[in-house]
Amino acid sequence: MTFEHDGEKIVEKSFSFSKDANNEIKTGDFQFKGFENEGAERILIQGGRLLDRCFEAAIRKYCLFKGEENLNVFNNPDALNYLIETFSNIRQFEPYYNGEDDTSGFTDYAEYQSRKAFEKAMKSDKQNSQQEKDLSSKLDLLRKDLSDIRQRLKSNRENATNYSTKLNEIENSKEASELLKAINERLKSLREKKVQTEKHINEEYSIKLLDDMWILGGFSSIFEEFQQKVSLFSREKRKLEREEDKLKGKQELAKEIAEGIIPLSPNIPDKISMQEMIKDEFCKVCGREAKEGTDAYDFMVNKLNDLIKSQQPIEKETEKQLFPNNFLRELEQKSSNLEYNQVEINNLINTIRDTIEFNEARKTDANKIQESIDIEEENKKKLLAQNDGLTEEQLQNAYENIKNWWDYKGQAEKQVVILEKEESEKQKELEKYQEEYNNLAKGSVADTYRKIHSALDKIKNAFKNAKEKNTQDFLFQLEDKANQYLERLNIDGFYGIIKIIKSADGAARIALQDRNDTFISSPNQALKTTIYMSVLFAVSDLTALKRDNDYPLIFDAPTSSFSPQKESDFFKVISDINKQCIIFTKSFLTESGMLDNNKIDVQNCTIYRMEKQRPFSNLDLSTIQTKLTLIKE
Repeated sequence: MTFEHDGEKIVEKSFSFSKDANNEIKTGDFQFKGFENEGAERILIQGGRLLDRCFEAAIRKYCLFKGEENLNVFNNPDALNYLIETFSNIRQFEPYYNGEDDTSGFTDYAEYQSRKAFEKAMKSDKQNSQQEKDLSSKLDLLRKDLSDIRQRLKSNRENATNYSTKLNEIENSKEASELLKAINERLKSLREKKVQTEKHINEEYSIKLLDDMWILGGFSSIFEEFQQKVSLFSREKRKLEREEDKLKGKQELAKEIAEGIIPLSPNIPDKISMQEMIKDEFCKVCGREAKEGTDAYDFMVNKLNDLIKSQQPIEKETEKQLFPNNFLRELEQKSSNLEYNQVEINNLINTIRDTIEFNEARKTDANKIQESIDIEEENKKKLLAQNDGLTEEQLQNAYENIKNWWDYKGQAEKQVVILEKEESEKQKELEKYQEEYNNLAKGSVADTYRKIHSALDKIKNAFKNAKEKNTQDFLFQLEDKANQYLERLNIDGFYGIIKIIKSADGAARIALQDRNDTFISSPNQALKTTIYMSVLFAVSDLTALKRDNDYPLIFDAPTSSFSPQKESDFFKVISDINKQCIIFTKSFLTESGMLDNNKIDVQNCTIYRMEKQRPFSNLDLSTIQTKLTLIKE
């Protein structure tokens, strides 16, 4: 094959064959040679190396596509990383920053070494040795936990992406697309209906027992007895209170009578005089004898005791209330309130019954909807497992795989949510202790090392952010060019806006949204084809921009889902694009296999017809030859 690429190049494949005595043909001496001109001299070079130099193997995957189902360049999970590394400026960051937990970049290495030096200086500071030891231990443990979480997070993200890709590939199959779309619409409607139904269910019965007074639902039958008991208690209390008042009155009256004669003060005579009179057994107040055992003697002894008692600290006598609490008043108020709301209380039984019946009815409805959802999910899994050319056993195995993929995908996505939360919490905790650790260094011999590490850490983060921005800028550039082609490939119809979404594991997916940022989940097949082709044209443009070389795009039957009018518009647009495109199609043939000159005449491009050279043997593959005929220049 002779071609032009910085001068004329030739690649040549050859082999030798021989026939033995048994008429068996053997092949050998396979060679793949390349030739290029250097001045007047033709230089021999290994064919594969020459081909790779002129048309890189990595680029070829973005140039040759068979059918509409294989146009999505990002079906390969490594595609985005290759495009970014090849066509963006991200490689310029490699000597400086390669990512977390990778110290091969200069800033990664410098930050790591400066942190180690900082920690070493902190350990040598005897003043804060115990605090440093505690914080260092916590930081090491947190870094280890954070690294473990990130590894598990990365693994689960990759698993979720891989299983999503597998499921999407099956879901996007042409044969099942219409049925699948109908199932998805029914599932969406059923799930929304179930959510709305469950919103009306309120089974917080324990809260309603007190807040809504449900606990009084069975109170009506004993309410009258309750009132009678409250009334009885009230009468009994009043009776006891009256008796208590009478008793106090009698005591006060007796005291007044007893106090009709005013006695001497307790300290008259004084204590010494009283003791002297008792000792002498003679009352020196009235001048009479008071022998021991007589009433007079006992009176003097009691008088002395009263005097001594009066000189002691006076203890305040607390009057004991007959009813220290006011529980009966509360019962009376409750009885009055309940009597006022007796109608509502009597109706609580009906309210409780109606509420429970309503909730049970809604739960029954929700269960029926869930049964319908389960049926649709099962139908979806069966549909996704269908594939032409599979035996019943193979189909059953594929169905089992689909069931497992759904489970694995769901498990991975749940783990991603949990691990992302754990990562955020650990990161905040790490930053908190790191700040404490840094503050510990201030004013110590390790402060200089802290400042150096802080500066290098900021430099590393600057390179990290710049690398991420470079990646994002590349995606924006790719989106912009792809959307320019998308608009040109879709005349007089909705085409939307292409978005290239990068996932955490480095893979990417192509999505379509409208100007209101609403994602279009199921574009028709013709629109989907032009979306993928637009991205391919954009990749080709970036190739030409970065490599100063433009490679052809080769499509095999890319328009099988297009309507006649859309296909006609498509070829007109392709002919106006300043890009070499080779399209294999049967669109210019009639049903009888003849050339459709009406379609050919309106095309503004070179057209060849490729067909089998006739005659040939149906049983001998060696007789099959390809005939290439120029139809239109």
